[in-house]
Amino acid sequence: MRTSYTSFPSNSKVWVFQSSRLLTESDFETIKKYTDTFLENWDSHGKIVKSDYTILHNLFLVFFVDEEGDRLCGSAPGKLIRVIKELEQDLQIELMNRMNLAYLNNGQTQVVQMNDFTKLIQDGKVDASTTVFDNTVSTKELFDTKWQSALKDSWLNRFLK
Repeated sequence: MRTSYTSFPSNSKVWVFQSSRLLTESDFETIKKYTDTFLENWDSHGKIVKSDYTILHNLFLVFFVDEEGDRLCGSAPGKLIRVIKELEQDLQIELMNRMNLAYLNNGQTQVVQMNDFTKLIQDGKVDASTTVFDNTVSTKELFDTKWQSALKDSWLNRFLK
C-alpha cells in the first residue's frame, strides 16, 4: 500500500541505496516503473506492505516501510533486494556497493570510492564541515536526523585523524 513516507512513524524501516553515478531522467522513468509495480505487490504475511520510496539528490533511492501493526516477514527485505539487483542490471549501475560514498561540494552531490576519500581530505577538498551521507541508517528517525550531516558528526569522522 503506497502511502507518503513523510507521515510514517519514526521507527519505520529505511533502506538507502546509493547509485554509483548521478541518475538521469531516463533512469528515473525506469526506477519508477520497477518500484511502482514492486510496491503495489510487495507483500509480507499475505498483506501488502505499507511502503513508499523517494529519489534524493539524483543519487539515492530510499525505501520506507511502516511496520506499525504488522512487522515484515523475513522474506520481504529479500524481495526488495531482488528488485534492486534487477535495477542494477537494467541501468548498468551499482546500488549496493557500500564502498561508494557521497558528499556535497558547492551544493552538488559527488560520488567517490571510500579509498579516495582520505585523499580528498588531505587535498583540502573535503573538511570537517563537508556534508556527507550515512547510508547505513535503518529507521526513519535516523534518516531524518543523521543521514545527512557534517563529516565531523558522522561515522566518516575517523578519516579526519
